[in-house]
Parts: sequence; C-alpha cells; structure tokens
Amino acid sequence: MVIILYKGVSDMRIFTVFAAAFIALAVLTGCVEPVVFSEVFQQTTDQKIYTKYNIWYTDPGNISSLNIQHGSFIPVGTEIEPVSTSWAKDEIKFKTVKDGKEYTIKFSSGYRLCSMRDFIAYTFTTEPPAELLKDQPDAVKERIRRGEVVPGMNEKAVLLTYGPPPACRTADLRNESWIYWRSPSNTIRVILRDDRVRTILNVGQQL
Repeated sequence: MVIILYKGVSDMRIFTVFAAAFIALAVLTGCVEPVVFSEVFQQTTDQKIYTKYNIWYTDPGNISSLNIQHGSFIPVGTEIEPVSTSWAKDEIKFKTVKDGKEYTIKFSSGYRLCSMRDFIAYTFTTEPPAELLKDQPDAVKERIRRGEVVPGMNEKAVLLTYGPPPACRTADLRNESWIYWRSPSNTIRVILRDDRVRTILNVGQQL
C-alpha cells in the first residue's frame, strides 16, 4: 500500500487519509475482529478442542509459530481452552484444561504464509486423541508421544509429531523434502518417499 502526501494538505486531512487506508487494509485482511475458536471449528456444545500436533516451546509465554523442535512440548491430543486472540499483537493465547497452564503462540503470517484463522484451524482440532492416532502402530504412537520422527514413519505421523512444516521454506506438502527448525538458527530436512520418511538430514547435508 502506498500513500502519497501532497504539500499543503493539512495534518488533519493527512491523518484522516492514513486512518481510512489502515482500516480498509484491516478489513481486506480480515484483521478487524479477533479470531474465535468456536467459529473456526463450528464447535458444538459437546465438542472439545485439542492440539493437532506436538507444540514445542522453551518459553510458554512466547511460542514461535515456527514450532521450533527444542525444549518441551504440549503433546498432540491435549485438551485446551482458548483464552484470546489478538491480530494487533499477533498472539494466540490458550490454556491446557488438565493443569490450567497458559500458553501464548506468537503468530507470524510471514513464516506460515496464511491467516491466523487458518493457522488455528490446522494447529487445533475437535477430533479426539484416539481418532487422531488410531491409524498409527503402537511403536509409532510411542515415538510421536516422545516427539521423535524416525525413518519409516508415514507423513501423517510426521505431522502429528512436528506439525506442518512452515510454508516459508516448504510451500507444498507434496514436496518430498520438509524443512523444520531445530533451533532459531538450525534447520533439518525430513526426506519422504512414497509416504514414508526415508531419512532426516541437517540442511546442507547431502543424500
């Protein structure tokens, strides 16, 4: 968006033009109202909301939307309760029902290349844990619960363990190389062939 200011235009007029442009941009990007979880999932009164994959963090009040695979994690299938969302602060706050602990995800559309609403839709779910994991063998379920991706896992197991790879580095899940962050400065590639993990490499390492 470009705003051209002409010499001689009053400060009040400049402010009005800028404010109108800002509001229009907010409306176009769907940022005026906070995202409501129950509306995202069309949640009924008997449905609960769960994490759709392991959500990793080192600071519960500052969780990167990159889902950096470091520190602790909230396990896939953990029941949560939404607290608030804020487009102004790019924050998604929720708490785990079992212990009431609060967490804040710092959402970045630049990392995820999607809206906050879409991010919430693929980070949380109304599908119960048993349904999420039902197709996985017991040995794989244990790996998922430990936050480990290993060769032989299928794509769904990777998604349950690490979540979707950030779209800023993996634009399409049909790619055979999914890139994840192990730290703010280090990444790995999960190499897939025929719906199975073939190997896991540090970025820059050759096959």
